[in-house]
Amino acid sequence: MASAKDTARPTNGAPDQAKRSTYIEVSSSIEREIRSGIYPPGSRLPPQRQLATELGINVSTVSRAYKELQLRGLVIGSKRRGSLVTGGAMPSVEPVHPATNAAIDLTVNRPATGEFLSCLARTLAELPRDPRYAEVQEYQLPQGPSWARAAGARWMAAPGFTPAPEHVVVTSGAQHGLYAVLNSLIGTEGVILADRLTYYGLKALAPVFQFEIVGIPSDRDGLLTDEVELACRRMPVKAIFTVPNLQNPTVTTMSLARRMALADIARRHRVTIIEDDVYGPLVSQRLPTLASLCPELTFHIAATSKILAPGLRLGYLLSPPDSSALCAEAVRTTAWMPAPMSMLIASIWIEDGTARHIMDAQLTEIRARQDLARELLPQELLQTDPACMFVWLKLPQPWRADDFAANAKARGVVVMPSSAFAVDRSEIEHGVRINLACATSRDQLVSALRLLTGTLKDRPRALFGTI
Repeated sequence: MASAKDTARPTNGAPDQAKRSTYIEVSSSIEREIRSGIYPPGSRLPPQRQLATELGINVSTVSRAYKELQLRGLVIGSKRRGSLVTGGAMPSVEPVHPATNAAIDLTVNRPATGEFLSCLARTLAELPRDPRYAEVQEYQLPQGPSWARAAGARWMAAPGFTPAPEHVVVTSGAQHGLYAVLNSLIGTEGVILADRLTYYGLKALAPVFQFEIVGIPSDRDGLLTDEVELACRRMPVKAIFTVPNLQNPTVTTMSLARRMALADIARRHRVTIIEDDVYGPLVSQRLPTLASLCPELTFHIAATSKILAPGLRLGYLLSPPDSSALCAEAVRTTAWMPAPMSMLIASIWIEDGTARHIMDAQLTEIRARQDLARELLPQELLQTDPACMFVWLKLPQPWRADDFAANAKARGVVVMPSSAFAVDRSEIEHGVRINLACATSRDQLVSALRLLTGTLKDRPRALFGTI
């Protein structure tokens, strides 16, 4: 292995060069040495402080260079073992940088770091050694093989909640799981109750299955269960849909008292609960799931896309025992089976702790970005949670949500107005969802938040188009 003195140095490293070009040159130089075999797979790069001293640059610059190598899939970072080379033969994976004149898009819920790519590069190199590897070229059961369902049960598990793998159906993401649940309810009369501001994916499926969503008011503890009770008495209810942890878009976590009341209502009225818990694993002190409080009536949905990466498109659906076959049939008729490669990678990561490692990296970045949001946006208008990748900004008068979103876009920032989440035309809170993790860097996020603050301080302006 090459010594620290042989480590790559910036080829055009003039002392007055901008920090950005310096870290790019350092990372590119090290990449060339990795690909040439100077640093073979499994070798360690020099400690960051040591390399910074040798090159006469800041440690932060070396740190950014190593992070760039992680984004390219060449290095994986480990607190215990340092920076390990994953494989010089792997293709370079460049981070995505938006066009300089493009608006900053803060509308997508996605992870904030490139740790996924680093771990994927290592796993792809090791995958053929897994005894299940040969199975990925074959058709699978629609509910997924037993080992994938067992991994899904582990991913869903929470204190007091140990799902049975035989009742888990593997899906191609949470939306696919929600589709499978609604498909199993075909023929059941009634409406679906949900928060007045609810997950857009539920709204998208309403015309597909031709059901009506009835909005239920909420507060900081979640759905108002007295209103749920009243709705169940007044109309036929097919199901109650809820996101109990870090509700999308309002960042609300349902209290234990509300969860228990909701389970009681479901039992008394024999109403299905759809528990969309994709953000649950991010919560450090998790409350009992609705599936643990009312297992005979609850469909519990989990997924990897929001926490690990959208590219690992996998969901896990825990159904009541008598509904597993119907959900599996929905998977067969829509996708035939979940993607075997995604199932194997996710299963390995859940089993060996890599999924936890990626999630911890995401949480560290999310907390840093939440701090920036609380610093730069008016705290009295914010609904936040340190583990949540988005914030809810309540708008003061005279702002309306659509007007604010349009004015913010004109300034160069795209956010989601409350109207995008509204289930009907009743009066709703005027606010916008701001996806902190969507920004490509903290610097870009700071720029976007300052533009939003400036928009708040301005007045609504008419934005004229072509007449």
